[in-house]
Amino acid sequence: MFELVQNNPDLITTNIIMLIVMWFTMRPAIQYSDGVVSQQRLYFTLSMWFAFDLFAFWGSDWFHLYVAYQDIMQGTPIVEKTYTWIARNLAPNNYILFRGIVWGLAQILLWDTFKRLSISTHLVLALFVSIWLIWFSFGRVSLAMALAFWGMAFYYRSHSIPILPKIVGISAIIASFYLHKSAIFLILVAILSILTKRFNKITFAICLVIFPILIQLMSEGFLDMILFTMTDRFEDLDNYILKAKYYMDTESDNHGIGPLIGMLLEKIPYYLITVLGLFAIYNNKNSSEYENYADSEEAKEYEENNECIEEEDTEIVNMEENAEYQEYSIPEDIKVYIRALFFIVLLSSLLLINFKSASNTQVLFDRFIKFSMIPSAIVLAYLLDNYKYVRYAWWTYCLALLGTCYQMIYMLYCSITNSR
Repeated sequence: MFELVQNNPDLITTNIIMLIVMWFTMRPAIQYSDGVVSQQRLYFTLSMWFAFDLFAFWGSDWFHLYVAYQDIMQGTPIVEKTYTWIARNLAPNNYILFRGIVWGLAQILLWDTFKRLSISTHLVLALFVSIWLIWFSFGRVSLAMALAFWGMAFYYRSHSIPILPKIVGISAIIASFYLHKSAIFLILVAILSILTKRFNKITFAICLVIFPILIQLMSEGFLDMILFTMTDRFEDLDNYILKAKYYMDTESDNHGIGPLIGMLLEKIPYYLITVLGLFAIYNNKNSSEYENYADSEEAKEYEENNECIEEEDTEIVNMEENAEYQEYSIPEDIKVYIRALFFIVLLSSLLLINFKSASNTQVLFDRFIKFSMIPSAIVLAYLLDNYKYVRYAWWTYCLALLGTCYQMIYMLYCSITNSR
């Protein structure tokens, strides 16, 4: 019987089929160099993405959020006020509509983010739906993530009023806190990513030295302050920790080597993509080099000696002369996501070395490291699209895809064994 209950093999199988269909539909974007699929394939994938978010039965959070939704309808909300308002005013007594509004907004924001950046939108979509969609569909924090990363992309938008995109971008990043309290961490990451524009090897070395020291200086009280920011009342701290631990413990409905393999396959690609992104920045012939060349006496002398060349020919010559500078230049809107990925991975990982409150830090690590999914998709798409460390980027994609396949198959296995 096809029942809408947790750990239903039929429901999880449906999710697996949806993922396979999306991967097959978007495969040409990864397989071929142009990274483009037909409009029919694109719209189909976007529709399937939305459907997967609506019916993400593969994990536990679909059912946990349903319980929270029922609490809202009964007048005892336990989620952020934004979701309480949406449930009561826009989707009363209709959980599917509620999910459609929340994840629909998240999808619109994230898709618009992809389109604003200097990457192939078809390629990044193909990577995202085949690897990280399962985690994007997992919890309501996805809307907070989508808004914050959309704000980062909008921050670098060109406009006749230069200050306007910055105001809108920063406002969107800050507003993400009201969609999920854990976004306080993402706000910190976004601010660091924007401020550290000159992210060179010295900056990287300073981060590696300073951050471990700061983490070691953290007391249990300091981490409780972080958790307090993520709750409405201080007495909710213990409940928050216990609830988060429960989610972590029941997410795979099992313990042992199986969940450990799934965790490693999920998180190792974040570290690999971070390393590849940093190498791309360090080995990048920055556009500032071209600017320095343009201001040099050599460039001015060259321009004076070629005044007789027609304007159209001059453009061609200049392009040829300075191709080496333009070829390797990474756009700033991509660099900021590389920096964001670095800060997310570093800060969340360093939480694990604070042994004074291991239970707290383990919860925070697992939640914060998942913020890597969106910048990982963006950075990996840029590397593949621009042939930077393409062999390593390709193997990283294969490893991440293996992690998604393993996670879904393992969840199916758990559902079958639990249903016996």
